[in-house]
Amino acid sequence: MRFKQLLMAAALVASAGQVSANGLLLTSEGPGSPDAGVGSKFSSSQVSVTLPLEVKRNRRESVSSYLHLDQTSFKLAGANIARNDYYWFSVPIHYQQRRDRNNEFLIQVEPGLMTDLKSLESDSLAANLEVYGRRYRRGGGFWQFGVVIDRAFGDLNPRPAVATSFQSSKQTRVLLGFPRTKVTTQWSSSLTSFLHIRPAGGVWREEITGQQGAFKVSYRNWRIGAGGEFHWRKHLWLTAEIGQTRLRTIKASDNTGAQQTSRPGDDAYTQFGLSVKF
Repeated sequence: MRFKQLLMAAALVASAGQVSANGLLLTSEGPGSPDAGVGSKFSSSQVSVTLPLEVKRNRRESVSSYLHLDQTSFKLAGANIARNDYYWFSVPIHYQQRRDRNNEFLIQVEPGLMTDLKSLESDSLAANLEVYGRRYRRGGGFWQFGVVIDRAFGDLNPRPAVATSFQSSKQTRVLLGFPRTKVTTQWSSSLTSFLHIRPAGGVWREEITGQQGAFKVSYRNWRIGAGGEFHWRKHLWLTAEIGQTRLRTIKASDNTGAQQTSRPGDDAYTQFGLSVKF
């Protein structure tokens, strides 16, 4: 059975879990031509699957954990870099604590392994981290401040994070901030649409034939897109998104070990998925 078929089967098995959402996403970018650097045509694809582990809740606290896997592939014609399949195996853990009526503390930690399945060493271990303090306002809106370390930026550097959320209409909720902005409209119990701005890159470790040690592969990318979720049947939801990429940069080493850089131009992306909600 092909790898993608295995991932689809795993996502369907996840429907037995008791979590709010999990499932499968298929994403593709390009192909398009780089504006600068090596290569003549660039495209990428990703398969992402999330499976539930455990959810615990009480009046003031909740903890949820998952298993997560990304498989990412790049195609850069005219350049001998980033030719492997790259994987991110992780265990996301979300913790939420309501301190009092107006204040909440949130932490999301995601330890994992970033690898091409050849390079397996201590440098392949990494973790995403998001820590927020949230102050609620009247009407259900809030201010949120914190710090984020996210592979989606193409590195593991800490960055400040700030956001505000408010209900712009009876149907529409706005999350405005950095690093993510999202506008969600609930048209009915079966249909939701959204607008997204978010980072969507990654960082991995790989081995190169004929070279000693492990080498870094990094990809930076921002996505601006629109999409929706549709209730298909029972606990199954279909999701689709289309949009544009911005400010893309990929850095990796060639077969001599020298680092090369390519800056693909802005291009379209598509994303389709199946999620399970309870």
